[in-house]
This record gives sequence, C-alpha cells and structure tokens, in this order.
Amino acid sequence: MSLSPKILVVEDDDAIRTLLIAALRREPFEVHAAVNGAEALELTRVSEYAVILLDLMMPALNGVEFLQAFHEAAPESRTVIFVMTAFDDVMVRHVAPNLVHGIVRKPFDVPQLVSMVREVALTRLPQTAERAVGPELIESADEAQPN
Repeated sequence: MSLSPKILVVEDDDAIRTLLIAALRREPFEVHAAVNGAEALELTRVSEYAVILLDLMMPALNGVEFLQAFHEAAPESRTVIFVMTAFDDVMVRHVAPNLVHGIVRKPFDVPQLVSMVREVALTRLPQTAERAVGPELIESADEAQPN
C-alpha cells in the first residue's frame, strides 16, 4: 500500500493525459488516469484521491456530470478538484463553484500545474494552491462564473 498521495488525471486527449501522467509520476505521487468521467467515477468508488485534474469536455460523462455524480456519492470528500478547460466562460459557468477548487485554463504550463498539485496534495490544504501559482494559470471557480 502506497503512502504517496493519489492523483487522478481525467482527460480524454491521449497526448495531454500522457504528458500529465509522466510529469506527475516524477513527484512522490501515485498517479491514476481515466479517459472519461464514467471511468473516473468508478475509480473514485474504490480509491480516495488527494487531487483530481478533470477535463471539462469528455465523452461518456463530461466534467460537469462527473462533478455532480462525485459529490452526490461522496459529499464529505476532501478531494481537491481542478477543472482543466480550453472553453470560454459560457461553458465554465456550468461548473458549480462549490464543487471545484479552481479552473485551470488550457494551454497550461506543465511545471506550474505540477507545482500546484504538489502543494495541494502534500498539504491537503486547498488554499495553498492559489498562493503557489500565479493568476495566469488558475482562477477561482467564483471568478469563472459570469455575473
């Protein structure tokens, strides 16, 4: 049994998923991956993750649907979830701000993203991620919501 924090990468793009897995495995993490929200939901039923990096647009249960199902199944979960998206604010507004820690805009800087995940995963204190990265990488979910 690993004492390393578990990280789940949920991304349907093979290149992005492979890149994130490789970068995160250089850290003291146990990295799992899913190609869609349905597969990710199954993984969260058998493992607890410190951080989930969640693509928004995927087949077979998109990011918004995954968030709703995950929080219904585990409302007290301490898992920190970052939504990764290339979509504009129109799509992002469907993400409930109370369900995610933040929005990571694609394209993103991989070393910065890994640093953010490291900070959050090792401390399990979500507020530290915002201090660890600049505003160009992450915005709070509240800011992503249109007024």
